[in-house]
Amino acid sequence: MYREEDMICSFCVNDYHLAVMIIPYIYEAINEGKKVITFFDRDLELISKKVMDTNQKFWENQDIFEKIDFKKTRFDKLSEKFENIKDNDIAIIAGQDIFIERINKLLTNFHTNFTIVNCFNVSDIAKNENFKITSYAKILNTKGLEKIEKLDLVWKLCEKNIVSV
Repeated sequence: MYREEDMICSFCVNDYHLAVMIIPYIYEAINEGKKVITFFDRDLELISKKVMDTNQKFWENQDIFEKIDFKKTRFDKLSEKFENIKDNDIAIIAGQDIFIERINKLLTNFHTNFTIVNCFNVSDIAKNENFKITSYAKILNTKGLEKIEKLDLVWKLCEKNIVSV
């Protein structure tokens, strides 16, 4: 069974915002010796390069990102990506709800001991009545990782449509 503590969510307003959030997370994960596998429903290569070029820390260490695939995930390459995931790796999935849901189902059918980071577009989540923040243990934002418990009250109100995000 898949562990909830290995589920992380993230919310972005556009691709640049997504890159600003995930690049520092990827950087830290690689420095901790973890392997990062990406699944994107759109190409983030140019945007991620711009983000790295504007940040001195990443500019000096851009070679750390050479193995990260910021391109749109091709479905004919999915099996290759799935085979490369090992215990304690990190899978970052970004895109529309349907894309994230499909990749998650495939990943969790084959693997159980890794971290999933689901990166949603805010406008998609606002339309998705089935989304439950309680499925996640942490949230990734521009400040880094935070436990969901800190945000619990706000999300409970959002899920009951009392407050909108």
